[in-house]
Amino acid sequence: MGIEQLFTDLGSLPSIPKVAQDLIIKFDNPSSNLESVARNIEKDPVIAAKILRLANSARFRGSRESSSIEDAATRLGFNTLRTLVLASAVTGAFKAGPSFDLKGFWLKSFQVAGICRLLAKKTGADAEIAFTCGVMHDIGELLIQTGAPQVAERINNVTKTGTTNRAANETLQLGFGYPEVGAELARRWHLPPVIQNAILYQARPMQAPDDATQPRIVAQALTISDALESNGGATPQAQEAVEGPLFEGIDLIAVFAELPAVLEADKEFAELLS
Repeated sequence: MGIEQLFTDLGSLPSIPKVAQDLIIKFDNPSSNLESVARNIEKDPVIAAKILRLANSARFRGSRESSSIEDAATRLGFNTLRTLVLASAVTGAFKAGPSFDLKGFWLKSFQVAGICRLLAKKTGADAEIAFTCGVMHDIGELLIQTGAPQVAERINNVTKTGTTNRAANETLQLGFGYPEVGAELARRWHLPPVIQNAILYQARPMQAPDDATQPRIVAQALTISDALESNGGATPQAQEAVEGPLFEGIDLIAVFAELPAVLEADKEFAELLS
């Protein structure tokens, strides 16, 4: 099976709402008019409800409750609004088989996304693009679950989602892995090249063309996420496990000091969306 065959077998691409497509078009223009964006969001009741829930969550709530999308949009700001709409669109686009832990998948994706944002802030990279790359990094896995369910079932039983080992097993079984599939889906969804490349080169960031900043951040975030899982959280052992050339120039002590608060905040974000 090739990637083209996988997409052919799906029959049709998972669809994302028009409001998300509109925001994708405006992705490189953070000065876009919030009022017009809010009007578009109001046309999608599912995404509108999630926007209001997030704006009124403990993370963003001010002295009063947001009761309109325009008020919520103003409170959240364009970057957070864009991230939420894209993440909401993606989480609503897929279903998976009974052997696949979809909730766990999204919790992991948002954990990686939160770590991506933290790392981006520490290095001067675009934090919201990094967050979106983190949310999207494993999206190819959902397409494999949908388009090649029998192979996915076998792989589910022996490997974990979102690991280098899983990508290797998928390549062995299918001829490609979730990074290639995710990058192709991002291309077909007309997501910006920076996101396509972050997905495609997450396991080999130094091979990324042009700017390897976002692929490297995703690779770093995945390494940290796996270390947290293996070592019971943001422990000294987890920090020691990630030290190496990939993290050259990164103050890991500062990163790990901030991780617990970041992970808790983005866990709430994931719960609101899933």
